[in-house]
Amino acid sequence: MMLSSAPVASGQSLGETLQQCPGTITGNTAPEQVHLQMGSDHSEMVAMWATEQRRGSAFVQWGATDTAENENEGESYCYNHDMAFHMAIMQGLEAATEYKYRVGDGNMWSEDFTFTTIDPDAEHFEWIAIADHSVSDEALAVSDAIIADGNAQMVTISGDISYANGEQSVWDEWFNVQAPSMQSVPWVTAVGNHEEEEGYGFAAYEHRFDANGVAEGEPFWYGRNLPGISLIVMSTEHDYSMSSAQFSALDADLAAANSVDARAQRPFIVVIGHKPMYSSNAYHGSEVELRDALEELYVEHGVDLVIAGHDHFYERTWPVANETAMDRGVDDGTRFGRGIAPIHIVAGVAGRAAYEELVEPQPDWSAHRENNTYGWMRLVYDGDSRELDFTYHRIDGTIGDHFIISEKSVVIDEDDGFLGIPGFGTLLPILAMFGAAVCRLR
Repeated sequence: MMLSSAPVASGQSLGETLQQCPGTITGNTAPEQVHLQMGSDHSEMVAMWATEQRRGSAFVQWGATDTAENENEGESYCYNHDMAFHMAIMQGLEAATEYKYRVGDGNMWSEDFTFTTIDPDAEHFEWIAIADHSVSDEALAVSDAIIADGNAQMVTISGDISYANGEQSVWDEWFNVQAPSMQSVPWVTAVGNHEEEEGYGFAAYEHRFDANGVAEGEPFWYGRNLPGISLIVMSTEHDYSMSSAQFSALDADLAAANSVDARAQRPFIVVIGHKPMYSSNAYHGSEVELRDALEELYVEHGVDLVIAGHDHFYERTWPVANETAMDRGVDDGTRFGRGIAPIHIVAGVAGRAAYEELVEPQPDWSAHRENNTYGWMRLVYDGDSRELDFTYHRIDGTIGDHFIISEKSVVIDEDDGFLGIPGFGTLLPILAMFGAAVCRLR
Protein backbone atom coordinates (compact mmCIF):
# COMPACT_ATOMS: atom_id res chain seq x y z
CA MET A 1 0.00 0.00 0.00
CA MET A 2 2.75 2.48 -0.89
CA LEU A 3 4.07 2.23 2.63
CA SER A 4 7.80 2.35 1.97
CA SER A 5 9.78 4.93 3.92
CA ALA A 6 11.45 7.75 2.01
CA PRO A 7 14.47 9.84 2.99
CA VAL A 8 14.04 13.49 3.91
CA ALA A 9 14.97 15.76 1.04
CA SER A 10 17.51 18.54 1.47
CA GLY A 11 16.18 21.82 2.81
CA GLN A 12 16.37 25.03 0.82
CA SER A 13 19.60 26.99 0.67
CA LEU A 14 19.88 30.57 1.92
CA GLY A 15 19.85 31.75 -1.70
CA GLU A 16 16.60 29.94 -2.38
CA THR A 17 15.12 31.38 0.79
CA LEU A 18 16.07 34.93 -0.20
CA GLN A 19 14.58 34.40 -3.64
CA GLN A 20 11.37 32.61 -2.67
CA CYS A 21 10.47 33.96 0.77
CA PRO A 22 12.65 36.87 1.94
CA GLY A 23 10.07 37.65 4.65
CA THR A 24 11.46 34.76 6.71
CA ILE A 25 14.90 36.37 7.17
CA THR A 26 13.61 38.20 10.25
CA GLY A 27 10.92 37.55 12.84
CA ASN A 28 10.13 35.27 15.75
CA THR A 29 11.68 31.79 15.94
CA ALA A 30 9.05 30.42 18.34
CA PRO A 31 7.39 27.29 16.86
CA GLU A 32 3.70 27.54 16.01
CA GLN A 33 1.20 25.50 13.99
CA VAL A 34 2.78 22.34 15.44
CA HIS A 35 1.10 19.26 14.02
CA LEU A 36 1.62 15.54 13.57
CA GLN A 37 1.51 13.57 10.34
CA MET A 38 1.21 9.81 10.32
CA GLY A 39 4.37 8.16 9.03
CA SER A 40 4.32 5.51 6.34
CA ASP A 41 5.20 3.04 9.11
CA HIS A 42 3.65 2.97 12.58
CA SER A 43 7.11 3.18 14.11
CA GLU A 44 7.41 6.74 12.74
CA MET A 45 5.62 10.02 13.38
CA VAL A 46 6.31 13.23 11.46
CA ALA A 47 6.31 16.54 13.34
CA MET A 48 5.76 19.74 11.35
CA TRP A 49 5.68 23.35 12.46
CA ALA A 50 6.08 26.95 11.33
CA THR A 51 8.09 29.97 12.46
CA GLU A 52 8.21 33.58 11.35
CA GLN A 53 11.96 33.42 10.88
CA ARG A 54 13.95 30.68 9.24
CA ARG A 55 17.15 30.32 11.23
CA GLY A 56 19.42 27.42 12.12
CA SER A 57 18.25 23.84 11.99
CA ALA A 58 15.00 22.00 12.67
CA PHE A 59 14.99 19.47 15.50
CA VAL A 60 12.49 17.18 17.18
CA GLN A 61 13.14 15.61 20.57
CA TRP A 62 11.03 12.80 21.99
CA GLY A 63 10.86 10.03 24.56
CA ALA A 64 8.52 7.77 26.47
CA THR A 65 9.73 9.00 29.87
CA ASP A 66 11.79 12.09 29.07
CA THR A 67 11.40 14.45 26.14
CA ALA A 68 15.13 14.60 25.46
CA GLU A 69 15.69 10.83 25.22
CA ASN A 70 15.92 11.01 21.42
CA GLU A 71 16.66 13.73 18.90
CA ASN A 72 16.47 13.93 15.13
CA GLU A 73 17.35 16.75 12.78
CA GLY A 74 14.92 17.58 10.02
CA GLU A 75 14.61 20.19 7.28
CA SER A 76 13.44 23.76 6.86
CA TYR A 77 11.90 25.28 3.73
CA CYS A 78 9.42 27.88 2.56
CA TYR A 79 7.35 29.11 -0.37
CA ASN A 80 5.98 32.50 -1.42
CA HIS A 81 4.73 33.36 2.06
CA ASP A 82 6.26 35.05 5.09
CA MET A 83 6.46 31.88 7.20
CA ALA A 84 9.15 29.19 7.34
CA PHE A 85 8.16 25.54 7.63
CA HIS A 86 9.98 22.68 9.29
CA MET A 87 9.63 18.92 9.53
CA ALA A 88 11.45 16.19 11.42
CA ILE A 89 10.70 12.51 11.91
CA MET A 90 10.43 10.60 15.18
CA GLN A 91 11.56 7.02 14.58
CA GLY A 92 11.78 3.69 16.41
CA LEU A 93 8.43 4.22 18.13
CA GLU A 94 6.72 1.37 19.99
CA ALA A 95 3.06 0.59 19.34
CA ALA A 96 0.38 1.82 21.77
CA THR A 97 2.90 3.94 23.67
CA GLU A 98 2.58 7.51 24.89
CA TYR A 99 5.46 9.80 23.93
CA LYS A 100 6.42 13.34 24.86
CA TYR A 101 7.96 15.55 22.19
CA ARG A 102 8.97 19.09 21.40
CA VAL A 103 10.22 20.90 18.30
CA GLY A 104 12.52 23.83 17.68
CA ASP A 105 15.83 25.09 16.30
CA GLY A 106 17.98 23.86 19.20
CA ASN A 107 17.73 27.16 21.08
CA MET A 108 14.07 28.09 20.90
CA TRP A 109 11.76 25.15 21.71
CA SER A 110 8.04 24.59 21.74
CA GLU A 111 6.34 23.40 24.88
CA ASP A 112 6.15 19.64 25.42
CA PHE A 113 3.32 17.80 23.70
CA THR A 114 2.21 14.16 23.93
CA PHE A 115 0.82 11.59 21.51
CA THR A 116 0.07 7.87 21.66
CA THR A 117 1.16 5.64 18.81
CA ILE A 118 -1.35 3.46 17.00
CA ASP A 119 -1.21 -0.28 17.50
CA PRO A 120 -1.94 -1.76 14.05
CA ASP A 121 -3.12 -4.99 15.70
CA ALA A 122 -5.52 -3.28 18.13
CA GLU A 123 -9.02 -4.67 18.45
CA HIS A 124 -10.56 -1.20 18.78
CA PHE A 125 -9.88 1.93 16.75
CA GLU A 126 -11.75 5.24 16.43
CA TRP A 127 -11.30 8.18 14.13
CA ILE A 128 -13.12 11.33 13.03
CA ALA A 129 -13.80 12.14 9.38
CA ILE A 130 -14.69 15.55 7.95
CA ALA A 131 -14.64 17.45 4.66
CA ASP A 132 -15.02 21.08 3.52
CA HIS A 133 -13.90 22.72 6.74
CA SER A 134 -12.57 26.36 6.88
CA VAL A 135 -12.70 28.72 9.89
CA SER A 136 -16.39 29.71 9.81
CA ASP A 137 -18.47 29.70 13.01
CA GLU A 138 -19.83 26.27 12.12
CA ALA A 139 -16.31 25.04 11.33
CA LEU A 140 -15.10 26.29 14.72
CA ALA A 141 -17.89 24.28 16.38
CA VAL A 142 -16.64 21.19 14.55
CA SER A 143 -13.06 22.01 15.58
CA ASP A 144 -14.15 22.36 19.21
CA ALA A 145 -15.76 18.92 19.09
CA ILE A 146 -12.63 17.35 17.59
CA ILE A 147 -10.38 19.04 20.15
CA ALA A 148 -12.62 17.91 23.02
CA ASP A 149 -12.63 14.31 21.81
CA GLY A 150 -10.55 11.95 23.91
CA ASN A 151 -10.99 8.71 21.98
CA ALA A 152 -10.21 9.39 18.32
CA GLN A 153 -6.68 8.40 17.30
CA MET A 154 -6.82 10.03 13.86
CA VAL A 155 -8.70 12.65 11.86
CA THR A 156 -9.23 12.39 8.11
CA ILE A 157 -10.32 15.29 5.94
CA SER A 158 -11.57 14.70 2.41
CA GLY A 159 -10.32 17.92 0.89
CA ASP A 160 -11.16 21.65 0.92
CA ILE A 161 -9.35 22.24 4.18
CA SER A 162 -8.82 25.91 5.05
CA TYR A 163 -10.42 27.75 2.10
CA ALA A 164 -7.46 30.12 2.01
CA ASN A 165 -8.13 30.76 -1.68
CA GLY A 166 -4.77 32.48 -2.08
CA GLU A 167 -4.74 34.35 1.25
CA GLN A 168 -1.97 32.43 3.01
CA SER A 169 -2.63 33.87 6.46
CA VAL A 170 -5.89 31.90 6.47
CA TRP A 171 -3.81 28.71 6.42
CA ASP A 172 -1.89 30.02 9.45
CA GLU A 173 -5.14 30.76 11.26
CA TRP A 174 -6.60 27.34 10.38
CA PHE A 175 -3.56 25.48 11.73
CA ASN A 176 -3.49 27.50 14.93
CA VAL A 177 -7.18 26.74 15.54
CA GLN A 178 -6.69 22.99 15.04
CA ALA A 179 -3.38 22.86 16.94
CA PRO A 180 -4.75 21.41 20.20
CA SER A 181 -5.91 18.36 18.23
CA MET A 182 -3.16 18.17 15.63
CA GLN A 183 -0.40 18.31 18.27
CA SER A 184 -1.55 14.98 19.71
CA VAL A 185 -3.49 13.24 16.92
CA PRO A 186 -2.30 12.88 13.30
CA TRP A 187 -4.53 14.28 10.57
CA VAL A 188 -4.65 12.41 7.25
CA THR A 189 -5.55 14.64 4.31
CA ALA A 190 -6.87 14.32 0.78
CA VAL A 191 -6.49 17.25 -1.58
CA GLY A 192 -9.55 19.18 -2.79
CA ASN A 193 -10.12 21.76 -5.49
CA HIS A 194 -9.64 24.62 -3.00
CA GLU A 195 -6.12 23.36 -2.26
CA GLU A 196 -5.19 24.42 -5.79
CA GLU A 197 -4.89 28.17 -5.21
CA GLU A 198 -4.56 30.85 -7.86
CA GLY A 199 -0.97 32.01 -8.03
CA TYR A 200 0.19 29.20 -5.73
CA GLY A 201 -1.07 25.97 -7.25
CA PHE A 202 -0.75 23.25 -4.60
CA ALA A 203 2.32 24.89 -2.98
CA ALA A 204 0.66 25.65 0.36
CA TYR A 205 -0.67 22.12 0.67
CA GLU A 206 2.66 20.59 -0.28
CA HIS A 207 4.61 22.67 2.24
CA ARG A 208 2.19 22.35 5.14
CA PHE A 209 1.33 18.63 4.98
CA ASP A 210 3.47 15.55 4.59
CA ALA A 211 2.62 11.96 3.75
CA ASN A 212 5.99 10.52 2.75
CA GLY A 213 8.70 12.08 4.91
CA VAL A 214 10.02 14.17 2.02
CA ALA A 215 10.29 17.92 2.51
CA GLU A 216 8.30 19.89 -0.08
CA GLY A 217 7.16 16.68 -1.75
CA GLU A 218 3.54 15.71 -1.09
CA PRO A 219 2.14 12.60 -2.74
CA PHE A 220 -1.49 13.19 -3.57
CA TRP A 221 -2.40 9.50 -3.33
CA TYR A 222 -1.13 7.04 -0.74
CA GLY A 223 -2.21 4.33 1.68
CA ARG A 224 -2.16 3.66 5.41
CA ASN A 225 -2.69 0.39 7.30
CA LEU A 226 -4.82 0.92 10.41
CA PRO A 227 -6.43 -1.44 12.93
CA GLY A 228 -9.06 -3.28 10.90
CA ILE A 229 -8.85 -0.77 8.03
CA SER A 230 -6.92 -0.40 4.81
CA LEU A 231 -7.19 3.35 4.18
CA ILE A 232 -6.60 4.60 0.63
CA VAL A 233 -6.24 8.33 -0.06
CA MET A 234 -6.79 9.45 -3.65
CA SER A 235 -6.90 12.77 -5.50
CA THR A 236 -9.86 13.86 -7.57
CA GLU A 237 -7.77 16.90 -8.59
CA HIS A 238 -5.16 14.92 -10.55
CA ASP A 239 -5.35 12.56 -13.50
CA TYR A 240 -7.11 9.33 -12.54
CA SER A 241 -7.72 7.96 -16.03
CA MET A 242 -6.78 4.36 -16.77
CA SER A 243 -3.44 5.43 -18.28
CA SER A 244 -2.49 7.61 -15.31
CA ALA A 245 0.05 6.95 -12.58
CA GLN A 246 -2.67 7.44 -9.99
CA PHE A 247 -4.89 4.75 -11.51
CA SER A 248 -2.01 2.27 -11.49
CA ALA A 249 -1.20 3.09 -7.86
CA LEU A 250 -4.85 2.77 -6.80
CA ASP A 251 -5.20 -0.53 -8.63
CA ALA A 252 -2.08 -1.92 -6.94
CA ASP A 253 -3.00 -0.61 -3.47
CA LEU A 254 -6.60 -1.82 -3.66
CA ALA A 255 -5.54 -5.24 -4.94
CA ALA A 256 -3.09 -5.57 -2.04
CA ALA A 257 -5.73 -4.44 0.46
CA ASN A 258 -8.22 -6.96 -0.97
CA SER A 259 -5.85 -9.93 -0.73
CA VAL A 260 -6.79 -12.81 1.56
CA ASP A 261 -3.97 -12.05 3.98
CA ALA A 262 -4.76 -8.34 4.13
CA ARG A 263 -8.48 -8.93 4.64
CA ALA A 264 -7.70 -11.32 7.51
CA GLN A 265 -5.87 -8.48 9.28
CA ARG A 266 -7.89 -5.55 7.97
CA PRO A 267 -11.38 -6.62 6.87
CA PHE A 268 -12.46 -3.18 5.59
CA ILE A 269 -11.25 -0.92 2.78
CA VAL A 270 -12.04 2.79 3.08
CA VAL A 271 -11.24 5.36 0.37
CA ILE A 272 -11.15 9.10 0.96
CA GLY A 273 -11.11 11.66 -1.85
CA HIS A 274 -12.74 15.02 -2.46
CA LYS A 275 -15.29 14.93 -5.25
CA PRO A 276 -18.11 12.37 -4.92
CA MET A 277 -19.03 9.64 -7.38
CA TYR A 278 -22.59 9.88 -6.04
CA SER A 279 -24.31 13.09 -4.94
CA SER A 280 -27.92 14.19 -5.31
CA ASN A 281 -27.10 17.81 -4.46
CA ALA A 282 -28.09 20.21 -7.23
CA TYR A 283 -24.97 22.39 -6.87
CA HIS A 284 -22.26 20.00 -8.08
CA GLY A 285 -23.91 16.58 -8.09
CA SER A 286 -22.27 13.29 -8.98
CA GLU A 287 -18.79 13.45 -10.52
CA VAL A 288 -19.72 11.25 -13.48
CA GLU A 289 -16.24 11.32 -15.03
CA LEU A 290 -14.76 10.05 -11.76
CA ARG A 291 -17.40 7.34 -11.51
CA ASP A 292 -16.84 6.20 -15.08
CA ALA A 293 -13.10 5.98 -14.46
CA LEU A 294 -12.90 4.35 -11.03
CA GLU A 295 -16.18 2.76 -9.92
CA GLU A 296 -15.44 -0.51 -11.66
CA LEU A 297 -12.04 -0.59 -9.91
CA TYR A 298 -13.64 0.01 -6.51
CA VAL A 299 -16.23 -2.73 -7.05
CA GLU A 300 -13.65 -5.19 -8.37
CA HIS A 301 -11.45 -4.76 -5.29
CA GLY A 302 -14.29 -4.77 -2.78
CA VAL A 303 -14.10 -1.20 -1.46
CA ASP A 304 -16.50 -0.95 1.47
CA LEU A 305 -16.79 2.78 2.11
CA VAL A 306 -15.93 5.98 0.19
CA ILE A 307 -15.88 9.32 2.06
CA ALA A 308 -15.98 12.43 -0.13
CA GLY A 309 -17.00 16.09 0.18
CA HIS A 310 -17.29 18.95 -2.35
CA ASP A 311 -21.08 19.30 -2.08
CA HIS A 312 -21.87 21.03 1.21
CA PHE A 313 -24.44 18.64 2.60
CA TYR A 314 -24.61 15.12 4.03
CA GLU A 315 -25.61 12.08 2.00
CA ARG A 316 -25.24 8.34 2.37
CA THR A 317 -25.94 5.90 -0.44
CA TRP A 318 -27.02 2.32 -0.21
CA PRO A 319 -24.30 -0.11 -1.33
CA VAL A 320 -24.34 1.04 -4.96
CA ALA A 321 -22.86 0.12 -8.33
CA ASN A 322 -23.76 1.50 -11.74
CA GLU A 323 -26.37 3.80 -10.14
CA THR A 324 -28.16 0.72 -8.80
CA ALA A 325 -28.81 0.09 -5.11
CA MET A 326 -27.40 -3.41 -4.59
CA ASP A 327 -28.66 -3.90 -1.03
CA ARG A 328 -30.84 -2.12 1.52
CA GLY A 329 -29.51 -3.89 4.57
CA VAL A 330 -31.36 -4.97 7.69
CA ASP A 331 -32.40 -3.24 10.93
CA ASP A 332 -34.23 -0.52 9.00
CA GLY A 333 -31.37 -0.13 6.55
CA THR A 334 -28.66 0.45 9.16
CA ARG A 335 -26.68 -2.83 8.99
CA PHE A 336 -24.93 -4.24 5.93
CA GLY A 337 -22.71 -7.18 5.15
CA ARG A 338 -19.49 -6.16 3.41
CA GLY A 339 -18.57 -7.24 -0.09
CA ILE A 340 -21.78 -6.20 -1.85
CA ALA A 341 -20.80 -2.76 -3.18
CA PRO A 342 -19.33 0.48 -1.76
CA ILE A 343 -21.37 2.80 0.42
CA HIS A 344 -20.62 6.41 -0.56
CA ILE A 345 -20.68 9.33 1.89
CA VAL A 346 -20.77 13.02 1.00
CA ALA A 347 -19.38 14.61 4.18
CA GLY A 348 -19.24 18.27 3.14
CA VAL A 349 -20.79 19.49 6.39
CA ALA A 350 -17.75 20.61 8.41
CA GLY A 351 -18.28 24.35 8.09
CA ARG A 352 -18.90 25.86 4.67
CA ALA A 353 -22.27 27.37 3.77
CA ALA A 354 -24.76 24.61 3.00
CA TYR A 355 -25.90 23.83 -0.54
CA GLU A 356 -29.60 23.35 0.18
CA GLU A 357 -31.03 22.64 -3.28
CA LEU A 358 -31.37 18.91 -3.90
CA VAL A 359 -32.17 16.81 -6.94
CA GLU A 360 -35.78 15.66 -6.82
CA PRO A 361 -37.05 13.04 -6.61
CA GLN A 362 -34.39 11.50 -4.37
CA PRO A 363 -32.49 8.91 -6.45
CA ASP A 364 -33.15 5.27 -5.65
CA TRP A 365 -29.47 4.79 -4.71
CA SER A 366 -29.64 7.54 -2.04
CA ALA A 367 -30.38 6.22 1.44
CA HIS A 368 -30.24 9.39 3.58
CA ARG A 369 -29.48 13.06 2.97
CA GLU A 370 -29.52 16.36 4.93
CA ASN A 371 -29.16 19.74 3.26
CA ASN A 372 -28.84 22.23 6.14
CA THR A 373 -26.90 20.58 8.97
CA TYR A 374 -23.24 20.67 10.04
CA GLY A 375 -21.09 18.15 11.85
CA TRP A 376 -18.52 15.38 11.75
CA MET A 377 -18.38 11.60 11.33
CA ARG A 378 -17.09 9.07 13.85
CA LEU A 379 -15.89 5.67 12.64
CA VAL A 380 -15.25 2.85 15.10
CA TYR A 381 -13.66 -0.49 14.23
CA ASP A 382 -14.46 -3.32 16.65
CA GLY A 383 -12.17 -6.31 16.25
CA ASP A 384 -14.30 -8.67 18.34
CA SER A 385 -17.37 -8.26 16.13
CA ARG A 386 -15.34 -7.43 12.99
CA GLU A 387 -17.63 -4.48 12.35
CA LEU A 388 -17.19 -0.86 11.25
CA ASP A 389 -19.59 1.53 12.97
CA PHE A 390 -20.32 4.93 11.35
CA THR A 391 -22.15 7.85 12.98
CA TYR A 392 -22.84 11.35 11.68
CA HIS A 393 -22.84 13.77 14.64
CA ARG A 394 -24.47 17.18 14.15
CA ILE A 395 -23.01 20.22 15.92
CA ASP A 396 -26.31 20.63 17.82
CA GLY A 397 -25.58 17.40 19.69
CA THR A 398 -28.04 15.20 17.77
CA ILE A 399 -27.32 12.15 15.61
CA GLY A 400 -27.90 12.62 11.91
CA ASP A 401 -27.21 9.12 10.63
CA HIS A 402 -25.84 5.79 11.76
CA PHE A 403 -25.04 2.45 10.13
CA ILE A 404 -22.80 -0.59 10.55
CA ILE A 405 -20.84 -2.59 8.00
CA SER A 406 -20.16 -6.15 9.13
CA GLU A 407 -17.52 -8.48 7.76
CA LYS A 408 -20.12 -11.25 7.98
CA SER A 409 -23.12 -11.56 5.70
CA VAL A 410 -26.24 -10.21 7.35
CA VAL A 411 -29.47 -12.20 7.65
CA ILE A 412 -32.08 -10.81 5.28
CA ASP A 413 -35.77 -11.66 5.20
CA GLU A 414 -36.97 -13.86 2.36
CA ASP A 415 -38.97 -10.95 0.97
CA ASP A 416 -35.72 -9.09 0.41
CA GLY A 417 -34.54 -11.60 -2.18
CA PHE A 418 -31.17 -13.32 -2.51
CA LEU A 419 -28.83 -10.50 -1.60
CA GLY A 420 -28.19 -11.98 1.83
CA ILE A 421 -26.90 -15.32 0.56
CA PRO A 422 -23.15 -15.42 1.21
CA GLY A 423 -21.24 -15.23 -2.02
CA PHE A 424 -24.17 -14.24 -4.21
CA GLY A 425 -24.40 -10.57 -3.32
CA THR A 426 -20.78 -9.98 -4.27
CA LEU A 427 -21.52 -11.06 -7.85
CA LEU A 428 -24.32 -8.59 -8.44
CA PRO A 429 -22.33 -5.36 -8.65
CA ILE A 430 -19.76 -7.09 -10.84
CA LEU A 431 -22.54 -8.24 -13.17
CA ALA A 432 -23.98 -4.72 -13.14
CA MET A 433 -20.63 -3.19 -14.00
CA PHE A 434 -20.08 -5.77 -16.74
CA GLY A 435 -23.45 -4.91 -18.22
CA ALA A 436 -22.61 -1.22 -18.16
CA ALA A 437 -19.29 -1.86 -19.87
CA VAL A 438 -21.02 -3.87 -22.60
CA CYS A 439 -23.49 -1.02 -23.13
CA ARG A 440 -20.66 1.49 -23.50
CA LEU A 441 -19.11 -0.67 -26.22
CA ARG A 442 -22.26 -0.82 -28.33
